[in-house]
Amino acid sequence: MSNRMQERISTFAKDKAIFDFFPEIDIADGTDEKAQELNNREATLHAGALCLYATLLMTKLHETDPMSLQPQIKERRDSLKLLAKADAKYCSKSEQEINEIVDDMIKVDIRNSFAHGNFEINYDIYTGKMNFVLHPLRRDLITNEPIIIDKNSVLKANQAFLAKKGEEYQFKMIFSETMFNDAVSSGLSKTLKGFILPIQMQKMADYYLGKKPLMKSQVLIDEKMYYLIQYVLASAKITYEQQDYYDIFGKDSNVFGAISLIRNSLAHDNMEFVNNATGASYVDKHVSKTESIAESASKLLIADSQKEIIKTMQKDGKHSEQAIDGLKDELKKMFDFFFDGTYKFEDIASAYVEIDENSREQKGQERE
Repeated sequence: MSNRMQERISTFAKDKAIFDFFPEIDIADGTDEKAQELNNREATLHAGALCLYATLLMTKLHETDPMSLQPQIKERRDSLKLLAKADAKYCSKSEQEINEIVDDMIKVDIRNSFAHGNFEINYDIYTGKMNFVLHPLRRDLITNEPIIIDKNSVLKANQAFLAKKGEEYQFKMIFSETMFNDAVSSGLSKTLKGFILPIQMQKMADYYLGKKPLMKSQVLIDEKMYYLIQYVLASAKITYEQQDYYDIFGKDSNVFGAISLIRNSLAHDNMEFVNNATGASYVDKHVSKTESIAESASKLLIADSQKEIIKTMQKDGKHSEQAIDGLKDELKKMFDFFFDGTYKFEDIASAYVEIDENSREQKGQERE
């Protein structure tokens, strides 16, 4: 499996998962067609990979207990040890000290790879086997040896973590149902973020990837959960694809700022659900913001659609850099119009007319 071709989780994996579980609510154009870019088995595995990744980001085992994921690290560990012994900073260390240093490096590598989306997947569509193949970015002791983690190891680690969480709530229920309900209600944000949503995402991952896959009826997602599931999957998607936003919109844009605030708050556990879980509060360095879950989900979905528009244009090679840069600027203005109020709609509409006219003029020149 480790020698199979590696690829990024499909950008349509979220669409597949949302459409599977909310077909009546999610009627976005082209969702079904997007999923068809992969065949059915591939689409299922990609959707499962995203759901499992989203669960991991919530259980945070990649940070708190990365070795519980049972990573295959022998080749990387051997490579890092050789590099450490040849490095002036570590060459005077004992064998045991180098082993400990390398093991700590690997833990950080696992954490950073998942936190910043530096991994790919490989899989077998016939057996359903899948690996997360991590490609850590390092400033020192650089090696090309990946870290390989079987998806079953991630499923089991998450299940064990959530089972332990469940025991805590079961213990509270022993005393009285009222005490249990009071504990859940008073700590709704903590319960939702730390237990209810991870359980839901784990069920979705089991539906797609489990050795004994759950039936859809066993997953049972209430329609009221739609925005929360959209929010969780979109958050995982932007975490995985964050470099694309940086490259396309630049770090100073409101688009990148909005997704960075959400991503960083989630990554550093500085996000809380508020107002009976209808809103979210974010804190990142010197920035703090509270908004509705619907607004956060909308930001992520619009930013994602804008990114996809630009990537499609770049990929098809039919548009000049000038035209693409012009569209980027107008997409930023549109984002600001919806979420910042900086621009008037008339300004954006006239700008789109100008872009369209420039595009027609360019095509005419190309024909000539």
